[in-house]
Amino acid sequence: MSSPDSITVVGTGSVTVVPDIAVLRVGAEVRSARLGEAYDGASRASEAIVAAALRSGVTRSDIVSASLSVAPELTWEEGRGQRLVGYVASRGLTIGARDLARTGELLDAVVAAGGGAVRIHGISLGVSDQSAAEASAQEAAFREAQGAARRLAALAARELGAVVRIDAGEAPPAGPGQPVPLRRASFAAAEASAPLEAGETEVQASVTVTWALADRA
Repeated sequence: MSSPDSITVVGTGSVTVVPDIAVLRVGAEVRSARLGEAYDGASRASEAIVAAALRSGVTRSDIVSASLSVAPELTWEEGRGQRLVGYVASRGLTIGARDLARTGELLDAVVAAGGGAVRIHGISLGVSDQSAAEASAQEAAFREAQGAARRLAALAARELGAVVRIDAGEAPPAGPGQPVPLRRASFAAAEASAPLEAGETEVQASVTVTWALADRA
């Protein structure tokens, strides 16, 4: 809200960048009649996936354990109700692939290593270091806010004075269901080894700026 002697304007800006990292969300899921066997099986499959990723050139710092769960598996039988038939254990991993051209090879290696336990939950493209892009987007957002403030001040027969306050807001979303800076990737055909097209993505920023208003000389 503006007072009579100030004006507050929100500006948004964006820059287009080329993604340089693929983020794979994979998991290992094993079912067994015994809890320990399910857990150990999921752990072994997860370790095999990690080893395959390392052999494919992924650095260990780009591999993160994302989830771990063990749950009973139940079935319903007429006249007997629920009956425990076993357990399902799963371990989730996030793998960052910085060589986009070899992402298909990495997926092939992961699937081969984990076998039937592998679950591919998705793949996204992103920018590994977006600080420069964020700075450029903020500068564009400030310029937009400044231009709007000058126009509004002129309509009120006033001039912009000094900046009183700047608030850097959260980056506005690019669209429903589309995260920033990551975006969903699609493969040509249904083969994991098909080329991964990086394309472009937007990094957005918003700023809220308050200026003092001065009388025209």
